[in-house]
This record gives sequence, structure tokens and C-alpha cells, in this order.
Amino acid sequence: MIGTSFKAGLGALLIAYLVAIPMAILMARYKGQWFDKLGTGIVTALIAVPSLAFIYAFRYLGSAVFNLPDSFPTSGAGALVSWISPTLILGLLSVSGLVIWFRRYMIDQQSADYVKFAKVKGLTDNEIYRKHIFKNASLPIVQGLPGSIIGLIGGATMTETIFAMPGMGKMLPDAILAHNNPIVIGLVFIFTTIAVFSILLGDILMTIVDPRIKLTATGDD
Repeated sequence: MIGTSFKAGLGALLIAYLVAIPMAILMARYKGQWFDKLGTGIVTALIAVPSLAFIYAFRYLGSAVFNLPDSFPTSGAGALVSWISPTLILGLLSVSGLVIWFRRYMIDQQSADYVKFAKVKGLTDNEIYRKHIFKNASLPIVQGLPGSIIGLIGGATMTETIFAMPGMGKMLPDAILAHNNPIVIGLVFIFTTIAVFSILLGDILMTIVDPRIKLTATGDD
């Protein structure tokens, strides 16, 4: 069960970031133009559609049009085709929030003083985006990356239930309803442990992206 949730969560996270980050960069760079307006419309639609309706609609589309399984098989679950629909759904449900978040940071950085100074120095727009804007705007995203993993692993209850996936997102509410206290305590301990290490991993990733950030024991520096 834990392995199923991890595989689906990591796959969904990869899809979400591969779609959201390029989309947010282009929307921020061409703010107010047709791509920004189109992206805003797509993001608004994703937010407006209830998650349950989106899951069922995507499940039907995948089954009817692309002949994808509409449930997770009890046997043969290792087949790649079994993972496509639930992983895509989990990833796409996270895209709208990431796009809004990253686009805002990109726009904030575009109006910073160091960008104006870089233009005065003669740097091209591509150099400014690659060397300065993207690097600074990506810090909050990098820090929040481990937390996104936890959210996808633990927050996939609806997707796992609809696709009959034996994952942790479905297992916890089932254990609570069954008054299975040992399972509840065990899952809460697992989620808490993962969350603690995720926070640490986020801090470490920030020091890798920006060497100016240092990890200290006291937090005074």
C-alpha cells in the first residue's frame, strides 16, 4: 500500500511540475498577452471544476477514448497502463495551484531592481531569466517540493477510492471508520515521519539551489 501511494505520488508530482513550471514561466514572461490569458482561463477552469467531477470525467475519457483501465487491477498492477489515469489525474489536479504560485513569484522578480540593473549592464532577456529571475523565483518552489510530495501521497483519497487503488490515502479513512487503532497510529506515525524529513529535505534543496543560504544549528545567522 505504501509503495502504491509513493509511486503514484511521485509520478503525479513529476507531471505537475513538468506542466506547471513552463506554463507559469511563459505566462509571467508574456503577462497580459494571449498566452497569459489562455493559461489563466485553463487554470480558472481547473480550479472551478470540483475534484470529484474532474476525476470521473477524466476516468471516463481515458476509458472510452484511449481504452485505459478505469480501475486498478488486483492482479497485474505492475503494468504501466494501470497507473496512467490515476497518476495523470493526481498531477493535473495540482497544476493550477503551482501555476498561480510560480507565476506570481516570477512576476514579482521581473519588477525587482536587480533586473533593471541587469538590463542596464546589457544582459539579454534570456540571460536575465535564466541566471537571475528563474533562480530567485524557484526558491519557494524548491522549498515546497517535499511538502507537495506529502500532499499528493496523503491527499489522494478520492482518486484511490474511485480507481480501487490500495494506497495510504484510502487506507487511513478506512482504518478510522473500522476503528482499527493500530493501523491509524501506524499511518499517522508514517506521515509525521515523512513530513519531518520532508521539511529537512526542503531546507537542504534550498542550500543547493542558492549557496548563499546556510543551514545553522541556532537559526541566528
